[in-house]
Amino acid sequence: MRTHVRMQLALASICFSIGLAPSLTSACSVCLAGDPSYTNGASSQQEPGSLTGYFEARGWTKSSGERASEDGRDESNTQRLDLYLSWTPIDRATFTIDVPWVFNAIDNTTPDEKTHSTLNGIGDVSLAASVLVWRNRPALPSTWVELRSFLKTPTGRSGKEVNGERDPHLQPGTGSWDFGFGLASGHRFEWGSIYGSVFQRWNNPGGLEYQYGNALLANAIVEAPLGHLIGRPAADQVVPGLELNFRYAGNDHQFGAISPDSGGGMLFVTPTLRWRLPWVADGRAWMRASGQIPVTQTWLHGVQNEDPVWSVGIGYRY
Repeated sequence: MRTHVRMQLALASICFSIGLAPSLTSACSVCLAGDPSYTNGASSQQEPGSLTGYFEARGWTKSSGERASEDGRDESNTQRLDLYLSWTPIDRATFTIDVPWVFNAIDNTTPDEKTHSTLNGIGDVSLAASVLVWRNRPALPSTWVELRSFLKTPTGRSGKEVNGERDPHLQPGTGSWDFGFGLASGHRFEWGSIYGSVFQRWNNPGGLEYQYGNALLANAIVEAPLGHLIGRPAADQVVPGLELNFRYAGNDHQFGAISPDSGGGMLFVTPTLRWRLPWVADGRAWMRASGQIPVTQTWLHGVQNEDPVWSVGIGYRY
């Protein structure tokens, strides 16, 4: 009976997360869908004094702009390397720093010419905090609820000129201080686990008088060890998963004017695969790969198209 109640609480939290998405109107071109706290292994309760490191590579392509407009059509290609370090100094509290290195390239096509611009460098370092506000038992809880907070600092370049122009979408940083708050919850079953989160991010004006729209992110995730699925316990170090990642964003602004081809809603279906490495430090290391596949482009504002987002990473828990 108690297991049934815990399952209902966890499912209710996930439904609450997804249900909030249509009711808030905000958006952002730089806010990637997904939950990095879950991806880097810092979402569930670490033991006090533990430290987790996660190194991830991601890449995606996006195009925007009217084909016949004077400014032409932009196609941006981005690769990003993120180093996450998560520390749990005391029970229930985990702090994470994310140090990114960004590689940006933009092709602008007009009826008269095509230009190719590239810029790379350290991005905007961000800090996150997660506080466990409820768990069903002190040791090895199967159900828990977390509160989240987030602060992004303007450490990346945000005003570099390339090919005679200063494009805010080409810069490694936004030049702004941004922040956010959220809620997450999870439940473990004998066969696997479910997890849900919702997060609201507010973006301030930054470099080149550009302001990315605020963003709402919602996620629902299910994972199950392969050994349990196929009846072979030896395969439990491989854990496939499936995520629904939702992002909603309002339009960006520059010099107080709305950028029409920005913002809107995106829903991704994301298959994942996590592989615990049993021969490395007693299984404390793991690898993870995922691919965010867009469900539809029709919720985006103006003329935009987003391709799938790939990621691969490796983590270690001290």
